[in-house]
Amino acid sequence: MSPSISSLASDTLVYGVSTVLARFLTFLLTPLFTNYLTKQEVGEVTGIYAMIAFVNIVYSLGMEPAFMRFWEKGNDENNNRVFTVAYVTVAVLGMIVTTLTIIFAGPVATSSVLQLGEGGTRYIMLAACIPLLDALVLIPFARLRMQRRPRVFALLRLLSVVITFVFTVFFVAYADWRIEGALLGGIIGSFATLLAFVPSTLRTLRTPYLVPSTSFPLLKSMLSFGLPTVPSNFSSIMVQVADRPIMLMLTSASVVGMYQTNFRLAIPMMMFVTVFEYAWKPFYLNHRDEPEAKQLFARVFTVFTAVCGGIFLITSFFIEYIVRMPFIGGRFIHPEYWEGMAIIPIVMVAYFFNGVFINMSAGLHIEKRTGFFPLATGIAALVSVVATWLLVPSYGIIGAAWAKVAAYLMSAIVLYVFAQRVYPMKYEWGKVGGIVAICSLTYLFGTQWYVGEFGIIVRCTAALVYTAAVAGIMNKGFSDVKTLIRT
Repeated sequence: MSPSISSLASDTLVYGVSTVLARFLTFLLTPLFTNYLTKQEVGEVTGIYAMIAFVNIVYSLGMEPAFMRFWEKGNDENNNRVFTVAYVTVAVLGMIVTTLTIIFAGPVATSSVLQLGEGGTRYIMLAACIPLLDALVLIPFARLRMQRRPRVFALLRLLSVVITFVFTVFFVAYADWRIEGALLGGIIGSFATLLAFVPSTLRTLRTPYLVPSTSFPLLKSMLSFGLPTVPSNFSSIMVQVADRPIMLMLTSASVVGMYQTNFRLAIPMMMFVTVFEYAWKPFYLNHRDEPEAKQLFARVFTVFTAVCGGIFLITSFFIEYIVRMPFIGGRFIHPEYWEGMAIIPIVMVAYFFNGVFINMSAGLHIEKRTGFFPLATGIAALVSVVATWLLVPSYGIIGAAWAKVAAYLMSAIVLYVFAQRVYPMKYEWGKVGGIVAICSLTYLFGTQWYVGEFGIIVRCTAALVYTAAVAGIMNKGFSDVKTLIRT
């Protein structure tokens, strides 16, 4: 068991590091856009990519989890057959949807959801290629995961992001192609990955299963498994990006551009939660049979809260200095976006509750009761949509940020209630509450009660005081979770 878990942890580390690097490179496009695109153009790009996120779910049709479920270790013939059916299904559906999108690009661009300005039809025609290219590598990437080739997986993912980044910088900053440049960078990055998969894909496809009558029985079985996963995936995407198109309908592309730019500046909390998620699952699976497992998991949650508090304070205290740093085209973030920085602490709170959700998922996975997850994400999606509609008209981007908090908080509460029924744990709520209280007071002191030129000194001191106070609360907590850090 131990060698298997170690292998899983190693694979998870590779996936985690590559994902963090990819997200960081993608984040670096944010300051680039603020210096070379207008707020309206940033908002339009944001709306387009939000719609692409939804379209990707339609293109996949649940074939990725179905392919992985029907994969049989050591049975190459079966696996090639399953690959062929899954790949062809996704490819055919993707080509049909992409063709229809290009044909109706005009109405899509001027719809109430996107409301694209001049050149909108061209943008949609370009954007339609991105989910198709992503769909054509979906199953090949899934095959790499099933073949336990995480390094190849990570390398190709990073290749796509690096190429996208380089070409986007060139098209936007030097060629001045603006929105077209941002979209073309994504197309070239995705196309490069597709080319890398062409040889292996052609070797794997099996001609007999390209005929519908031959592949239909297997396709039916795979759809029966895959389609039920679509609503859950759709709900997750709703929580993540539904606020952007809703805001486009309620406000303007400029407002969405302001929101998206500052939303992404909460990246330190997002990165930590992402890394924690990759380490957390193999950790609790490895320790689930130990006598003190529940006590350990509860202590992990306490430490997680303490670390999140530190990240929250450091980011909140010093982000206003970071955005003023020099960058390509001017400042790290263009000054016209600075007025929206008030949402950054709120977004970090939302990411924290997303991390709470991840913590609470342990018991349900251990007891194999994952059926509760779609309900939790579905409720969160509903809360996200309703709260955004209600809060944005009166409170603008601040309301949208609090809607995100409400959605993630609700998903965490729902999952906690279900998890306690099947895998009850005694969390250290007293310590968690103390950490949250100290963090809140420190934040108020560092942001509201300081004197101009001494601001940095006061904030550094406040951060150190938080660390000392939390260390006192934690007592021996940090030593108890060294194994998590090593994992």
